[in-house]
Amino acid sequence: MIKNALLSLKKNIGKTILLFVIIVIITNLVIAGLSIQSATKKSMDQIRSSLGNDVTLSVDFRNMIKNRKPSEAVSNETSLTTTMADSLKDLKYVKNYNYQISTSANSNSISAVETASDNSNNQPEQASNQVDFTISANTTMKYLDSFTNNNYKLTKGRLLTTKDQNTNNCVIETNLASDNDLSVGDTFTITTTINDETITQELTIVGIYEIQSTNEIGSAHFNNPVNTIYTDLSIGQTLTGSSENITSAIYYLDDPENAEAFVELAKKKKAEAQSSMMSQKSTIYSEYIDSQQDQVEKHKQDLLNKNKEEAQLQENEFHKSMKNMEDLFTQNKDKWVDEIFTRCTK
Repeated sequence: MIKNALLSLKKNIGKTILLFVIIVIITNLVIAGLSIQSATKKSMDQIRSSLGNDVTLSVDFRNMIKNRKPSEAVSNETSLTTTMADSLKDLKYVKNYNYQISTSANSNSISAVETASDNSNNQPEQASNQVDFTISANTTMKYLDSFTNNNYKLTKGRLLTTKDQNTNNCVIETNLASDNDLSVGDTFTITTTINDETITQELTIVGIYEIQSTNEIGSAHFNNPVNTIYTDLSIGQTLTGSSENITSAIYYLDDPENAEAFVELAKKKKAEAQSSMMSQKSTIYSEYIDSQQDQVEKHKQDLLNKNKEEAQLQENEFHKSMKNMEDLFTQNKDKWVDEIFTRCTK
């Protein structure tokens, strides 16, 4: 059988070579296709990874201001609250989350790191209105982009976690620490003003970080990232005077591919919340109207009862007066008749 196969190959050498070439080409095409598929999958994974797996919830101030009527005040109802944010943190696809409050503060115990523009612009009026520090209050620092992408590097101590909830612990930049001779374990105070009342907050340093690269340098102190102080969320709430309002909520998903699905779930949750809110408002309004109606009926009945009492009193007074007149007439009628007769006969 093998001998016959070899004879057949020699006899049809041209067809054999052509068939071999075709097989080699097909094999190369298959290998190339598999390589392209693998490279495409790897490229897609890299793109998905670069896009990140976080979704941020915040107030759309641009749209809010756009729809605001001239001279109309910005309503507090548009603020983002922890209650709103909490409604999404347990949704499917959410692996972790972080609530943030961005605010500012001054300090009488430490000095901000100055930039070149600070020294060239020494206008007293601007200096008096200068805010020195940016306060970044977080539920946790574990997932902050600046630290996860290595733009910021922890050099001493530790970052804040959920275990620092309701503490005065903070993390500061190494230049701010060195300029003020501060190290891990030291304390300092910051101040802010709310409704003409000065709020003073003491902070304890638990970590120091160094900025490796950034494009956030600004002309003002608080725009300089070295003057950013990271604190627990509760500190931000104290400095803003609100235990509910937050600046943003960031949800870290289990996979970047689930971002759109999460957004759809969030929209559905929002619609349910709005429907529930409308239902609650309707219930509250109905209860209010019912209570007001009850008060009106009670007031009406009180007036009727009061009118009846007054009418009864007036009727009693009338009968009493008539009785007094009748008694007076009975007692004096003979005397009055005699007097009238005497006057008439004179």
